Amino acid sequence: MTLTPDQAKEKVLSLLSEVNRPGIDKLIEFMNTSSYFTSARCYGHHRCDHGLLMHSLEVLDVMLKCNLFNLSRESIILVALCHDLGKARMHGHKVGTGDHGARSAYILEMCGVELTEAERAAIKYHHGRYIESVTNPLKGLLNTGDCRSTGLNKRGVKYSFTAI
Repeated sequence: MTLTPDQAKEKVLSLLSEVNRPGIDKLIEFMNTSSYFTSARCYGHHRCDHGLLMHSLEVLDVMLKCNLFNLSRESIILVALCHDLGKARMHGHKVGTGDHGARSAYILEMCGVELTEAERAAIKYHHGRYIESVTNPLKGLLNTGDCRSTGLNKRGVKYSFTAI
C-alpha cells in the first residue's frame, strides 16, 4: 500500500497514540510545528517529497516485519518514528547540538518523553557499528530498517507499507 502525505501524517499520529508515555502530546506538537511532516527529500537520502515522514514509516514497516526478538511494539514505534527527528527544522534551524541522532534524543527529552536506555542508544547511535547491536537488539533492528529503507529509496523504489 502506498500513502499520500496526508494519510502518512494521520498514520504517524495514530501510531503515536499507541505509545503510552508522558510527553507524547508535546512530541506531536513538535512534529506539527517543525518540518517533520513536510521535509522534502531528507537531505538527499530519500528521493520523494515528504521524505523524512515516508522514510520513518518505512523504517517502522521494516522493523515490524523483522521483529524476531519480539521487542515491544511501543518501543519500535517510538524508535522508528523518532530516529531522524533531529533532521526536522524549527523555523529553519536545527534543534539541539551534535549529529541528528543526538538531536533526536534531545528533542524527545525536551518534550518529556521517557526513553529506556535501549531506546535512547538505538536513536542516538543508529548509524553506529552494527556489532554493538548484539547487546541492543532494538538498535540492530533500527539499523536494519534504516539501511533497508534508505538503500531501497536511493534506487528510486517507491515507498510501500505492508505491516503498518
